[in-house]
Amino acid sequence: MNEPLFDRSKIYEKLEIAPKPAGYNGRIPWVVQQQIAATNGIHFKDSVGFLQEYPIPPLPVPAVQEQRLFLDIGCGWGRWLVAAGKKNYLPVGIDIRLEFCETALAVVRDNGFNGHAVVADLKNLPFRNDVFDVIWSFSVIQHTHYDRLNGCLAGIANALKTGAGYCFLEFPNKNGLHNHFGPAKTFAAAAGDYNSWDVRYYTPKEYKDIFLKYFDNFRYTNHSALGIGVLPGDAKYARGFKNKSGIVLSRSLSRLFEIIGPLKAFSDSIYIQCYKNNGDKDTENSAARFIEASRRNPGNNLNIVHILSCPMTKDSLTLSGDGNELISRKAGLAYPIKNDIPILIASEARSL
Repeated sequence: MNEPLFDRSKIYEKLEIAPKPAGYNGRIPWVVQQQIAATNGIHFKDSVGFLQEYPIPPLPVPAVQEQRLFLDIGCGWGRWLVAAGKKNYLPVGIDIRLEFCETALAVVRDNGFNGHAVVADLKNLPFRNDVFDVIWSFSVIQHTHYDRLNGCLAGIANALKTGAGYCFLEFPNKNGLHNHFGPAKTFAAAAGDYNSWDVRYYTPKEYKDIFLKYFDNFRYTNHSALGIGVLPGDAKYARGFKNKSGIVLSRSLSRLFEIIGPLKAFSDSIYIQCYKNNGDKDTENSAARFIEASRRNPGNNLNIVHILSCPMTKDSLTLSGDGNELISRKAGLAYPIKNDIPILIASEARSL
């Protein structure tokens, strides 16, 4: 499948796994209930339909007193946007699926926070330079081809604030105890398919070599052992002895790996953290104008135009008179807006 057709198939894809049961009136939207195993881990598979509250994990970054900007790459149904809101960040999420962006906005607001979402492809992040304090991604970038990964990292390096901004990204470790003898063996089969969303596996040394092309520093820490993406608090929401015991074992081993630092080399998933020390400054104060606009008019997703750029040319975007498109004069393109959510992917733009 060629790339534009691939993009379009994902943007408008509906992720319904099972129809909403007749009479379902739970607080958690059915789209979240039915996607929980796909987005939060396979140990949630028996929790589908039984959640009584949103399973919001603790975000492993410091809280801030003065509101700062947080980007979640691959926001899914919005769990990390809520987690960021709890730490006083103004959260922004991107996802290639419109349905997830719509759901994420609804979930963030249902939890009492203000947030924003944009349909975008991680290989061409549609943001101005020097705007985000923290860029986060969890179990998403690992599903991309090597070239998409590099495009994403270049975009992260540009979008982070110079001097204090940092990325905090979760990836699987090819040398992990479970990965090495299991799923990492199939890595080579998926690696060459540009549009495959199969998981890719690299060693910490390989990650370091990739990241140092875009940053002048690199640090990794343990995240999860005996499984990818197992989080503190997951046992509260999992159902069944097998799921709960697997989580407890994974988290216990993860704590051991954190105490004995060298063992992180065998973690199945790791956090990679890099700071942006050098780069262009946000001379137009785009981030500050976005925060102020969001404060004055909370709930208006199109406030985000202050920090957006054309994913093709990186020049600024302007809102059309009818509010239905974002215009890139330099590229000669108009990007559609659906339900107040910009769709900043070239396949969806029309020529001016």
